[in-house]
Amino acid sequence: MDGANESWVLRFFGVQEAEVCRAASGLAGRYGLTQVESRSQGPETLLALTAPAPALHKAEGRLRRTFRAGLYGTGEQTLADCAARALVKRDRLLACGDKLALELLAPRLEGRDGVDRVFDFGAGSCEDPDAAARIEALALRRDKKETAGPVARELDRLRATLKVTKADLAAGALSMEKRTLVAVAGRKGSWFYLAGAGENPALWLLDILRRAAEGRRQSPEVCFVPRGKRPGPLWEAQAAPAESAAPGEEETPENPASTETSLPAPQTHRRRWPARLAFVLGVVALAGLAAALRVTDGDLTALPSLVQSMMEGSQLPAHSGAALI
Repeated sequence: MDGANESWVLRFFGVQEAEVCRAASGLAGRYGLTQVESRSQGPETLLALTAPAPALHKAEGRLRRTFRAGLYGTGEQTLADCAARALVKRDRLLACGDKLALELLAPRLEGRDGVDRVFDFGAGSCEDPDAAARIEALALRRDKKETAGPVARELDRLRATLKVTKADLAAGALSMEKRTLVAVAGRKGSWFYLAGAGENPALWLLDILRRAAEGRRQSPEVCFVPRGKRPGPLWEAQAAPAESAAPGEEETPENPASTETSLPAPQTHRRRWPARLAFVLGVVALAGLAAALRVTDGDLTALPSLVQSMMEGSQLPAHSGAALI
């Protein structure tokens, strides 16, 4: 029967549960949703909608337009299913720059339709001794030129992986104290995320891959580094091994993004004021010079006598466009 209620499950990743519920609640009256339920586990949110099928189609379409990258699948689809489908559909070749990334991805992508055509499962990259040696040598070449932290070194490794394997995307992971760095490098730059101790780094790596393959915007928690650039010092400080805090000192917060917002404004903004003041004074001087040339018909030698006559109360000489204010 067309009017019978059905229940659909929509899957989101990297979107706050409150945002999903707020958007779904706004659609309840508009499309006649009889029931809206949500469940969240970490960065993943499941949204269950109950309504007749036509209403569910409209609600899903609206939510997809609202969360273009965050809504990754429906029903029993997993993040690995959708990441593999994105790689195959867009024909994006994937390589792993290190064995940890391979351990995170291989068990989850293995057996997916068509994934063997786009993912070598390490055979031509980190599992191949010759390719691994070339990747390491190419990554170290840049590290010798510049002082690099752990995040920059991992991104250098992934860029080297792209050059050696000729892949479209290179995935990497680095285990740190209480954290795991997951990263994906593409032709225009690299994305990375520092997963905390209670998070699943494989899910974050799969989501970054999915969005990169589809050309979609990454989650707000994911940092982007353009090609040829290095990650900021704040991220390197977050990735560095934690030291025991001195008495009275607080430990570094878990979320580096929140630390950035609490930092004072850079002092470089204050250094611009002398330059701005000099610019304003220069403009005023040029305006005064132009006015003097206009009043004296281009003969600045007559300016002192003109000023003296003004002080004595005499009138300005007749001149087109000249006015005494």
